Amino acid sequence: MRPELHIGILPDRPIAEIAELAALAEELGFAGIWIADSQSLFRDAFDALTLCAARTSSLTLATGVTNPRTRHLAALAGSFATIDELSEGRMVLGIGVGESAVRTLGLRPARLAELERATHVLRALLGGEEVEHDGAAIRLTWTKRSIPIVFASSGPRSLELAGRIADGVLFQVGADPALVRYALSHIAVGEAEAGRANGTAKRLVRLACSIDGDRARAREEVRGYAAAAAGTVHANVPKEDMPEGVWEDMRAMKEQYDYFEHASSQARHQELLTDRVVDAIAIAGTPEEALPRFRELAALEIDGFVIPITTPHPEATIRLLASEVMAKL
Repeated sequence: MRPELHIGILPDRPIAEIAELAALAEELGFAGIWIADSQSLFRDAFDALTLCAARTSSLTLATGVTNPRTRHLAALAGSFATIDELSEGRMVLGIGVGESAVRTLGLRPARLAELERATHVLRALLGGEEVEHDGAAIRLTWTKRSIPIVFASSGPRSLELAGRIADGVLFQVGADPALVRYALSHIAVGEAEAGRANGTAKRLVRLACSIDGDRARAREEVRGYAAAAAGTVHANVPKEDMPEGVWEDMRAMKEQYDYFEHASSQARHQELLTDRVVDAIAIAGTPEEALPRFRELAALEIDGFVIPITTPHPEATIRLLASEVMAKL
């Protein structure tokens, strides 16, 4: 089966421009758009998704991702239900424990038990049920909607929890096939523990990527997001599951990581990324170099890719991905 291609957006630009990119992605045949929710760094994800819903008719709309710490669960459920209503059922609830959104507020990420509880509460609220949360009985009086819940996961326990209870998994573990196999194996463990069939949870690879006719430029432009992805991988993926030397290279970068420059192309910490880390974490180079790597990952029985668009020329990048990757996979 041909894997879906989605784009990811860090809303570091006016949301009217994000809506234009969503319309372009739909026109070119992409499956969805995932918008990061990090209040201190970016424009509001839900406002951006509302504009995207108004500008498109078939594109999946998702948070890429939100968390249970910075917004009350009833407020989260209401926002998702509202945009799902507007978009006629196209919303996906992407959620994780929180990274830049919580770190920039001096908070710690949620524990997995909190994420599991939040999933139960959100499903109940979206389904029109009353549920207890923080000692209070809460509900939404105006809606009853079924919205898929997709976990952002990288660590073994998070991947297994996703396999047990989520509708899908957006996993960021890098571009090395061994790392993707590591993630898939833990998702399958969780599915088996819950008595679910293998493949019940949709498998989406969030992948740092930059392609350009100029190889050096492609590799330079991926570094900002690759640094963010490398930080996530270093914090969550066991050292023994990484290619040789990659964990040590990541640690040197992570020691100087600045969350207020999270995923920025101007981040100072990106200069500490080695070529070994870039190759393990990202697909970066010419289209001729990128396509075989995408095909190798697509053969691992994934359902799709989510490609964060972080280059200075997002429209050109989206068009290149459509013509040189999506059309040829």
